[in-house]
Order: sequence, then structure tokens, then C-alpha cells
Amino acid sequence: MSIIYVLCYLFSLLPLRLLYAVSDLCYIVIYYLIGYRKKVVRQNLTHAFANKTDQQCNAIEKKFYHHLCDLLLEHIKALTITPRFLLQHVTINDLAMIERYYKQGQSIILVSGHFGNWEWIAHALAWQTSYILTAGYQPLHHASTDQVVLHLRSRFERKAMPMAALFRHMATYKGPPQATTLLIDQAPFHKHNGYPMTFLTQPTTVSLTAAKLARKYNQPLFYIQIDQIKRGQYQAKPILLTAKPAQLPAQEIAERYTRRLEANILQNPALWLWSHRRWK
Repeated sequence: MSIIYVLCYLFSLLPLRLLYAVSDLCYIVIYYLIGYRKKVVRQNLTHAFANKTDQQCNAIEKKFYHHLCDLLLEHIKALTITPRFLLQHVTINDLAMIERYYKQGQSIILVSGHFGNWEWIAHALAWQTSYILTAGYQPLHHASTDQVVLHLRSRFERKAMPMAALFRHMATYKGPPQATTLLIDQAPFHKHNGYPMTFLTQPTTVSLTAAKLARKYNQPLFYIQIDQIKRGQYQAKPILLTAKPAQLPAQEIAERYTRRLEANILQNPALWLWSHRRWK
């Protein structure tokens, strides 16, 4: 067990209000002193919101960095949160739609982006639905940090596995209905797996992985819409994009989930992860 994991675990035991006090200090350090990826964030915002003034973009930028610091501490807190905590801080609406497919013996695919607190939402979904959530992820280069992330994504009976292993798992899986969860705002690793379209006013190559998996196994595809009620309070809602993806081209499916993510971002832009290089 790495020292980083031990420290994160012990830190997660602190009350949330104290973690938010630490987050406020982190914001000052990260935004004003270090300027963490500020050039990337500012470039992304000015390109995505060419119709906004510099003052408006700066306001979104500051809100984003506040959220980013909160998110870091919330992710650490997730190492030890309880079902009771989830019920107090995360609300999942319209779960009956998902449960209907489980009763029919149907596996499903859930997609979202790096928006809001996607880890708390996944925990809440795993706890409140009958499905076991299986997440595909890209292992981190730093082994100690990867250990923390893997433990985080394995709580509440969630399963996490590298993307290559996920593909093999889906091809051979014979157990009870499962829900495969994927983040759709990551650039495709292979050119043949990308679909060119406009996203936030910019030419973007969108990953077709979720669309192709949904088509291949004909599993109903849901977009998980995420909103923040207030600091530390989130709500989510599954939106059915297609019940029979095998009948649609992968590109049309990708259009549907990308437009849903875009609408989510435009509603509350500070909650998206602007610090990653989405446009290269």
C-alpha cells in the first residue's frame, strides 16, 4: 500500500466542511500562485465562448478553479463516504427507467463527461440501482495515484478495468445485467475511432467507442445529465438516447451523446474539466 494512498485515506476521514476550507486555500495557491494550466483553460474558454467578453470568460475561469479544487477534495472524500452520505449529497432522478431494463434482463451503457462530480454520481448509481457498474478507464502512469483511483472506482461494488480488458469482458460476459459506464469527452486514441463534428463551436474529433459498443451489443444507451444544486450537492438524471442502437449509425449515436454533453456544459460551464487539452 503506497504512502499516497494512506495519506489520501486518512485525509478523507476529515469532515466535508473542513475539506472545503482546505479547498478554499488550494484555490488561492493553484489559481493565483501556481497558475495551474491557466493558459490551457483560458484558451479553451475563449475559443469555446467567442461570443463572451473577457470579463465573462474570466468569471467562468475563476468558478472553474473553485470547482476543480472542490472536486479534488471530494474525490479524496469518496474513499470513505457511506451510503448515508450519498443519499444526503447526491439525488438520482428517474431511476425507474433504468430499473425497467434490469427487470427485463437487459444490460445497458451509461455515458457522461468529466462534468460535476462524476465519481459521486457513479457511486450513487451503483448504490441505488440493481446494476453492477463496470467502468472502463485509462490507467495512470503514476502507480501510486492509479492505486487511489482504482480503489475509488471499485467502491459500492463498482468494477473498474482498463479499456482493453473492458472490451474482452463485454465480449465474454454471461452474468446478471450490467451497466457499463464510459466518459465520452476524451479524445480518441486511434484516428479510425474518431468522428469529426463541431463541439462548443470548434471542430472536434469525437470518440466513437461508446457508440460502437452500444451498437455491437445492442444495449440501450443513456446519457447521465449532471447538475450541481449547491456546493457538495449534486443531482443526476438518466436520459435515454436510444433503446435500439444497432439500428442507428455509430456517428448518429455519437452526435446524440455529444450534444447532450454540450448542453450540460452550456448550462453550467464552470463544472466541466477545462484544464485538459480537448482540442489539439
